[in-house]
Amino acid sequence: MAATVQRNRPGRNFHPGRRATSVNLQSVSTVFRKELLDTLRDRRTLISSILLPILLFPLLFLGFGTLGFMIMTRIGQEKLVAGIRGAEHAPTLAAQLRAHPELETVAADEDFRAAILAKRLRAVVEFPSGFEEHLRARPDASQSVLLYYNSSDQRSDEAADDIEETLARFGAELVQQRLATQGLPEGIGEPFRIAKQNVATAERVGGNILGLLLPYFIIALCLTGAMYPAMDVTAGEKERGTIETVLASPVRRTDLVLGKFLLVSLVAAVTTALAIASFSLTATLGAGLLARVSDRLVLALSAKAAAAVFFMVLPLAVTFAAGLMAVALLARNYREAQTYLGPLLFVVILPAVASMLPGIELTPKLALVPVLNVALVAKEIFVGNYPWKLIGIIFGSTCVYAALALWAAVRQFHREEVLFRS
Repeated sequence: MAATVQRNRPGRNFHPGRRATSVNLQSVSTVFRKELLDTLRDRRTLISSILLPILLFPLLFLGFGTLGFMIMTRIGQEKLVAGIRGAEHAPTLAAQLRAHPELETVAADEDFRAAILAKRLRAVVEFPSGFEEHLRARPDASQSVLLYYNSSDQRSDEAADDIEETLARFGAELVQQRLATQGLPEGIGEPFRIAKQNVATAERVGGNILGLLLPYFIIALCLTGAMYPAMDVTAGEKERGTIETVLASPVRRTDLVLGKFLLVSLVAAVTTALAIASFSLTATLGAGLLARVSDRLVLALSAKAAAAVFFMVLPLAVTFAAGLMAVALLARNYREAQTYLGPLLFVVILPAVASMLPGIELTPKLALVPVLNVALVAKEIFVGNYPWKLIGIIFGSTCVYAALALWAAVRQFHREEVLFRS
C-alpha cells in the first residue's frame, strides 16, 4: 500500500490576493493571549512599560525636590552681593541699602562690569556727583541713578529689584516730605494705589506648572511603552524566524494583526495609567516637602483630572500602537526596527515639547494637530478647565488617526514584499 504524502499548506489568508471580510474573535483572542504571555517574559518590555513609569516620578520628585529644597534653603540664607559707586554722594540711600536684609553691599571698583558678569557682584548702583545735595537744593530737577545688572542671571535680577525697590521707597518718602513742606496733602503725590489680588488658587497655580511638564512625560512614556512590544511582535518575529510559522497557521492575517495590535495597545494604555497613578501617589506623599518650599502652589492631581487625561491619551496610545507596528514591520530585525523608530520618536515628541512654549493655547485648529492637541488639552485639564467642545474634537480626531494607523498596519501585513523582506 503506497504511503500518502501530505504537505502542510499555509493558512487560508496566506495568499496576498485574499483578505478576510470578517473578524474571528476567537482567533484574535488566541493571538492576543499568546502575545501577552510572550510580552510578560520580555525583560525589556517590562522595564520600559511597567518599571519605568512606576519609578520615574518618585525618582524625579525625590531627586529634584530634594535638590530644589536645598537650593531654596541656601538661597534664603545667602545675601546678594551688591556694589555701590558714589556712596559719598548719597549717604542716606547708601545707608538704606546697607540695612537691606537681603543685600550685602560693598564698594565697587572700576572693573565692576566684569565682576557682574563673573557673578562676584550681582548688581551695582552708581550715584552721580552731589546726588542728595541736588535733590534738596533743586527739587524741580530730576537726576538719573545708574543700575547695572546681568539679565542672564536670575540672582542679578533679584538684586536689581531689591535696589530698585529701595530707591523707589526713598523717592516716595522724598515726595511726601516736599508735599508736607508746601502744606499739601500727602495723597496728591499718589492719587491712587494698585492692590493686586490673585484669584488663582494654590491648586490652580500648581496645575499650571503640571501642565508644562506632565503631558510631555505622559505622552513620551506612552510612546516608549508601545515601542518595544510593537517591535517584538513584528521585527522580532522576523528576526526569530517565526513569522513564516505564524502566517502558515489557520489564523487570518486580519485576525493576526488585531491580536497583536490589541496587545501593543494594552501595554501602551497600562504604561499611561501607571504613569498617571505614579505621579498622583508621588504628589500626595510629597505634599509635605513641597509645602516647606512654597505654600502658594499645590502639585496635586484629582481623580477627575487623572481620569480625564487618561481618557484623552487612550486613543493616542491606540494610534501609537498601530503606527509603530506598521513602521516596525518594514524592518528585517530588531536593530533595524530601532533605527526606523528612533527618528519617529523625535517627530512624535516634538509636538509635545511645543506645547510647553509660551503663547501656545488650545484652539479649534490646534485641536486637530496630532499629539499637540492631547498635550494642550491635558494642560487645560490640569488647571481645572474642561473645554468640552474642544475635548470632543480632539477625541474624535485622534480616533480617526488611530483608525488610519490601524488600517496601515493591516495593509502592511498583507504585503508579501514587506513580510518576507530579506
